[in-house]
Amino acid sequence: MPYYVFSLYFLAKPFAILLIPSMRATFQTSHDYGIAHQFLDVLVMGNGLWFLMAFFVGECLMYGLTSLTDDGRVLAAIGMASVILSTFVSSQTGWPALPFQIVAGVKAAGYMCVGYVLKERLKTIPRRRAGVSSACAAIVFLTLAVPAVAGIIPDGPALLTASVAAAFLGTFAVIWLCIAVGSCRMLAYIGRYSLVYYALNALTLNIMKIGLFRVIGINVASTP
Repeated sequence: MPYYVFSLYFLAKPFAILLIPSMRATFQTSHDYGIAHQFLDVLVMGNGLWFLMAFFVGECLMYGLTSLTDDGRVLAAIGMASVILSTFVSSQTGWPALPFQIVAGVKAAGYMCVGYVLKERLKTIPRRRAGVSSACAAIVFLTLAVPAVAGIIPDGPALLTASVAAAFLGTFAVIWLCIAVGSCRMLAYIGRYSLVYYALNALTLNIMKIGLFRVIGINVASTP
């Protein structure tokens, strides 16, 4: 429900163009704002706030897996395999895209499996040790992630291994940092409403663009 409610905004532009054809030139970009394409892209493919759709798919898969087994080793193995497989699939170009963010959902379920297995152990880690672990994991994460993003690591098994390792290290760095920080009212408030902030970002950005470039009349091409 949050995905479809917030994604209604993504359908505002094609509806505006449909009702006011003269606005097509205003929104002229490489993106296809056709109604059929937008409905398919947002409502079926899940390319609006994609992570909400992926999280929903991951939760459904996780519910099925934990209903079948509660064996930690099995779930951890399934989780690792899911992350590796989905990372490989998402890195391939030319493959047909699956609807409802299924690939990202499989990856989300993989992380959920690992977290489900380790959650009790993570709760017992002292704050000081968690802080040190977070710093160490962040350093190793950057050591792996920067070469991977910069294209220094060649495409293939090495890049896949570095990407998966960096993803897990980054995840644990954040988890350990949260344990080290403990309770923080300001961070909790931001986290609780982060989805709203994210969803409203595109709306406020477009309002600012209308104000600066249409109302005030700043010429983007020639103004320093």
